[in-house]
Amino acid sequence: MKKLIKISIFIFICLPGVTLGQSIDSIKIDYNFIDSYPQNASVHLNDEFIGKTPLFFEWKDSLFPKSIKINLAGFSEQTEIISGGQLMNKKYILAPNGKHMVINGVKEDKLPYFKEPRKVVPIVISSIITAGSGFAAFYFKSLASNNRKDYEDFGNADSLDKKKKYDLLGGVSLVVLQLGFGALMYFLFLD
Repeated sequence: MKKLIKISIFIFICLPGVTLGQSIDSIKIDYNFIDSYPQNASVHLNDEFIGKTPLFFEWKDSLFPKSIKINLAGFSEQTEIISGGQLMNKKYILAPNGKHMVINGVKEDKLPYFKEPRKVVPIVISSIITAGSGFAAFYFKSLASNNRKDYEDFGNADSLDKKKKYDLLGGVSLVVLQLGFGALMYFLFLD
């Protein structure tokens, strides 16, 4: 019993103090942050490579001033002198130089529309077929389920025949749904 009391005291008194100390220590660690547009630019601190953007880092020593250089192939290098030990949180916008005069490299040579206009009639017809066959599949499967329940409750053989018929119609409707959806995707995106 005494051992249980000692363990309880440790858990309720000592353990929270240890975890609180760890959380306070982790709060005290402040990181510098450098980002760039475009990202993946090299960051050099006093001519020493420290990583690529986006980058979290700490000052390794307290000697200032420090020189930070941000460079990326095809873009002008940016240099900044840091005079004090303050935290950095900065985003550099790199200017393209020479033939790399693309402002947004992600959208280069991309058009926001199709090269040819979409054919409306096949899209509308395949949409109607898809929606109608989806509704029909649901309807026929619901009827099959109701007739199965009728057969199980009352043993009516006619209900079993209707269940089989509605299952078949529901399955055919599902196949038509898939074909209609495939045609819709074809006419929307590939044609």
